[in-house]
Amino acid sequence: MDKSGIFKDFNFKLIVIEALLDKEPLFLEELTDLKNKYLNSFEWYSGNGPIVEIREYLEELTLEAGDLDKVKYLCFDGGNEIYHILKPDWDGEDDLFDVVSVEGFQNLKNLKTVDYISMCYPKVLEPFKQAGIEINY
Repeated sequence: MDKSGIFKDFNFKLIVIEALLDKEPLFLEELTDLKNKYLNSFEWYSGNGPIVEIREYLEELTLEAGDLDKVKYLCFDGGNEIYHILKPDWDGEDDLFDVVSVEGFQNLKNLKTVDYISMCYPKVLEPFKQAGIEINY
């Protein structure tokens, strides 16, 4: 469970956060400060997990209704920027960020379209179909 209680799966929350990065969300300044603090001093490493401080921030982050209303489109793709903010050396070759549930998408009242490239099994997206949201494979 995402610690804010909005989404069942933290990895799905990451996809929603990704969708908001270019929409001036309320959390952008704080996230940018964290990126600058930890990524600028980041030394490439291998085998370590996500940057703990950034992960904790994102886990605790409560997405405001105004920001959730901005989400009209989601993209399930291993190349999403949010993954490289969390783990700069992530190569997409493991299931670290795989989505197992989209429960909570009901909070995205303006969601119309989902692009599916990777990051979950197609059956995970079934609730979108049932809600009439277009899925592009």
